[in-house]
Amino acid sequence: MMSKNPETVDLCDYLCTRLKQIGIQSVHGVPALDYVEKCGLNWIGNCNELNAAKWNYPGYAADGYARINGISALMTVMGVGELSAFNAIAGAFAEFVPVIHIVGKPSRQAHKNRLCVHHSLGDGDLNVFEEMSRKVSCLTVNIDSPETAASLIDEAIRTCWIQSRPVSIYIPCDMYQIPIPCQRLRSQSALGRDMPPDDVHAHERLVDAAMREIRLAANPVILVGSYGIHHGAKAELDDFLSKVDFPVFAASSGLGIVDSRLPRFVGLYVGSCSNLKTREKMESADLVICIGNIQSDLSTSGFNGVLQSAKLIEIERTKARVKGQAFEGIYANNVLKALAGRIGRSTKESVCVDASHHGGPSSVGAHPQRPMSSPKNTTLFKSGLQILTSLPDYVNPLSYIWPKPTKHVEYASEKSAPITHDWFWPSLGKWLRTGDIILTETGTSSFGIWNTTLPPDSIFIAQYLWSSIGYTVGACQGTAQAVRDSANTERRTILFIGDGSLQCGCQELSTIIRQGLTPIIFVICNNGYTVERLIHGEKQIYNDIQPWNHRLLPAVFGAAPGTYQTHRVETTAELEALWRSATFTDCSVLQVSPPDEDYWTMQAIET
Repeated sequence: MMSKNPETVDLCDYLCTRLKQIGIQSVHGVPALDYVEKCGLNWIGNCNELNAAKWNYPGYAADGYARINGISALMTVMGVGELSAFNAIAGAFAEFVPVIHIVGKPSRQAHKNRLCVHHSLGDGDLNVFEEMSRKVSCLTVNIDSPETAASLIDEAIRTCWIQSRPVSIYIPCDMYQIPIPCQRLRSQSALGRDMPPDDVHAHERLVDAAMREIRLAANPVILVGSYGIHHGAKAELDDFLSKVDFPVFAASSGLGIVDSRLPRFVGLYVGSCSNLKTREKMESADLVICIGNIQSDLSTSGFNGVLQSAKLIEIERTKARVKGQAFEGIYANNVLKALAGRIGRSTKESVCVDASHHGGPSSVGAHPQRPMSSPKNTTLFKSGLQILTSLPDYVNPLSYIWPKPTKHVEYASEKSAPITHDWFWPSLGKWLRTGDIILTETGTSSFGIWNTTLPPDSIFIAQYLWSSIGYTVGACQGTAQAVRDSANTERRTILFIGDGSLQCGCQELSTIIRQGLTPIIFVICNNGYTVERLIHGEKQIYNDIQPWNHRLLPAVFGAAPGTYQTHRVETTAELEALWRSATFTDCSVLQVSPPDEDYWTMQAIET
C-alpha cells in the first residue's frame, strides 16, 4: 500500500521507480512483487531458478537484457533462488555486465532471533549467502533502516552503472511497505548514465605516461574488446579509433564493437588461430593499446598468443595500466577522450591494409593459421555439419577446439552439398544485416563465428571468459526483451547454439513464446558435445546426448497451432533458400527447422 504521507513512499515503490529512472523497463525473476507493474515496469516471470542443479535462466536473461539496455534488474528469494542466480551473477561480474540483483530475505526479527526459517541452512545464520554474494558483486547493501534505505539503493544502482558489474540489494520482507523519504526521487541526476570525472592527478599521470610510450613506439597497434566498454565508453571509443593512424584489431569479445569498415582495421586477433598476416602484424608490434580486453584461454587460443604486459597500455572500465604500472581513479571514457585529443591524426605510422584482409571472411572472420599434423578430414557424425575429427598432437590440447585453417567453399549451385562449418560461417555474413544482435553459445558456434564478417552496428554476445553452457537461451530471451523495450524494435536477435547446449537451457523457449518475442535461433545438431569430444573423449558416452525432436518444442512449450512453421535444413541450397525467405528473415512467425527421425542436421528455430 502506498504511503499516505506525500513526503514518503513505500520502500519497494522507491526501488522500482529508481529502476525505471535508470532506464530499466522490464524486470526478470521468479517471485513477483506487486510493486513492479504498479510503477510501470514489465514483469518477466521466468520458468524457474534452478534446473539440472546449476542453471539459472532469470540471471542469464538479466545478463542479456543488460548487454543491450546497458543495465538490468533481477529479483530472487534468499537461499534457493539466490544461490541459483550466483552462476549467472558471477558470469556477469567476470564479463563486466551491470545487473542489479534484488534479494528478498526474512524479516529483521528473524535475523535478530536466528530463527530456523525455510530457504536457510537451519543454523540460524541468515547472512551466510549475503557473504557469498560479496565475492561476485562490486557492492552488496543490506537495507535494514528506513533512514538509510534511499541512499543505499541509489548508491547500489549508481555503482552498478559506473563499475558495469553486478550489485546486490538485500531487503527484509518486513521492510517492503515501510515508508521512506522520497525527496531523492525528484532528482534523477544521481542516477544518470554519465560517468564520473577522473581523479585529476591520476588522469594526468596516466595520459602523460601513455603518450610517452606512444611517441617512443615504432610500431604501435590497438586491440579492442568489449568488456566494460559497450555502454558508457562506446562513443569515446569510436571517436578515438577515428582519429588514430594505428592498425586496429578486434579481440574475440570485440567482434561487432569494432567497425570493420575502418580504414586501419586489420582483422580478428585470437592468438595462434589468427590469420597468419594478422598474427604477424600484431605480434611484431612494440606497443599494444588494449581497450576492454581480457586475455583468457579461450580468447588467446589456449594462451598461444598472450601479449606481455611489458608492451601493453591497458585501458579498462575503471582503471588502467601502462606497462604494468597501475592507475586508479580513472574511467575508460575519459581516458579515451583525452588520448584522442592528444594523438590526433598522426602521420608517423602508415599502414597499408591488404584488400584481401579488410572486410570479408578473412578480416573479422580471420581464418586461423596453425601447425597441423596431417589430420584427416572426416565426419564424426552422420550430420549436416561436418567437422575435423582426428585429434592432431598439438602442444596445447586446448587448441583442439579452435577452428582449423579453411577457405570459403562455394556450394550454392550444388543442391546435394552438405552444410559444413567451412561453408556455413563464411557464408553467414551475406545474410546478416546492419544492426543485428548475434549470440553464439560456448562450443562450435563461438569459434565458428570467427570466420564470419559481422555487419556494421551489430552487437555480438558470447561468454569467452565465463563460458556457462546453456547461457545463451536465457540471454537470448533477455536480449530480445531489451530490443522490444528499446526505440529500435526492428533489430533482429539471432542465436546460434548446439543441440547439447540447448538441452541445458531450453525452458526459456517457454518464456520467449509467452512474451511473444521473435528471435531467430539456429540449433546446430552435432549429436552431442562436440567441443568436449575434440578436447577429450572423442567416442566417450559422456559426450553423447539424447536426440530431441526439435519440431515439437513450440507445441510442448504452448505455442498455439498456426503460430509457427517448421523447416528442415540439410543442404546449402535449402539453407540459402531459407535465408531468402521474407517470412523467416523478417521474424514474422515462430519457425523451427527440425530433422526427420533418422537424420540429425543443422536446424533453425525462429521464435
